[in-house]
Amino acid sequence: MNGGTDLGLTGGRTDGWLLLSGLSADGRSELYKFVDLKRGRLHEVSLGIEEQRESQLAFLRRHLRGEPPYGLDRVEDLLPYLLHPHSFLETASKDLVVSFKQAPYLRILSAAEGHPVWSPDPPGDVVGTLSSTNCEAAPDTIAFTSTDTADRLRRYDVPDHPLRTRLMTYDRVTGAVESRGELPDFLIDTLHQLVHSPDGYFVGVDMNLSVLPGPDGVPGASREGVDVAAYTAGSFPRSAFFVADEHLKHLTVRTPSRACAAHAEIDPHDPEVFYVSCNNISKWRNQVVLHGPGTIERYRYRDGAVTLEGSYSDPEFLRITSQRCFQREQRRLLAVTGYPNKLYILDAETLELVDRIVLFEEEHREPPYVCEKNSSAPLYLAVSSDGRYVFMTGAAELFVVDLEARAVVDRVRFCPPGSFAATAHIGLVSDQAAHRALENHR
Repeated sequence: MNGGTDLGLTGGRTDGWLLLSGLSADGRSELYKFVDLKRGRLHEVSLGIEEQRESQLAFLRRHLRGEPPYGLDRVEDLLPYLLHPHSFLETASKDLVVSFKQAPYLRILSAAEGHPVWSPDPPGDVVGTLSSTNCEAAPDTIAFTSTDTADRLRRYDVPDHPLRTRLMTYDRVTGAVESRGELPDFLIDTLHQLVHSPDGYFVGVDMNLSVLPGPDGVPGASREGVDVAAYTAGSFPRSAFFVADEHLKHLTVRTPSRACAAHAEIDPHDPEVFYVSCNNISKWRNQVVLHGPGTIERYRYRDGAVTLEGSYSDPEFLRITSQRCFQREQRRLLAVTGYPNKLYILDAETLELVDRIVLFEEEHREPPYVCEKNSSAPLYLAVSSDGRYVFMTGAAELFVVDLEARAVVDRVRFCPPGSFAATAHIGLVSDQAAHRALENHR
């Protein structure tokens, strides 16, 4: 594809495209940045979301009781958190399906549909909040969860208010929407990630980002900021995950060893195995508070039973926001981000440390602390198909790590710092999917 902007990125290391996305700093546009890895060029799409903002804001004003959550000043301040692109998947038919942090819709970046978003509910309705990262349960069948939005808003004010959540599928070919059943009421927040194994089971992870308030509010937290020692001494409940068969006939709920479980991944080489990571972070106003080291845990699901097979953590294994299973030279590995400046490579079978690569020099800080906004810290990663290169992004920069050289071989800026209110998970996409999306939004 012609055009685009020269990133100064060394081309030819791998074919395909890298998709970076997020919400603009003013909260009014979704930004999609397609990096042509073969040619080192950047192609961009910006989509306005005024209609989505207005319907979401109207619903919030009707249903949100009391003060806005996370110490925010105004209801409007919650919109960037709810509506920012969070992740995407490429379907069997090469559609790029975007999921959002806590929105009532998906966006499908394909030539056949244009700009509209898709929702299981009537157009403009905000009845359900969809899961933040979704999957294919079968080719072109998107699996997701929908949590009653009014329930979620009530939960901010009444911590034990029931949270009704359904597991659903959407067949892109027939248009059929199916409810697979209700989840048990184990969620603290909404379901953050849903994954599906070829062995015929789902894993869904809750992500709690809230320290519980005491009689006088959240300890150590105010509109001026956070007294970290008092704040992190407060109660920070660990969120859980579920494992279930295709139609929720056999369902198990487990709670990992640390707070803020967030992401799950099925092992592509052993579909009985899945990994769950715990970030150990919370949110207050627009700040992310790092409570301590995170952990990643390896589980096996066999004959309806979930078994913990191992875990990894160390004092510098911080805010582990992204992980990826891959294979390199016949060895099964896990790539994991380590805040603020590290890439971890773990043995996927034993969870033993294989390598820890420092991306740039940074003074070590002992947690707990408040994370710096718009820093160089890469939060998301993707791995090349040959397992040699790891691509990592933060708020404005792309790092390319050569695992053979154990070094950063490219570091380029893909936007000015402060361009995004929030960024999303990244991933490789095919030529066909990238071309369709870009042609559709010329």
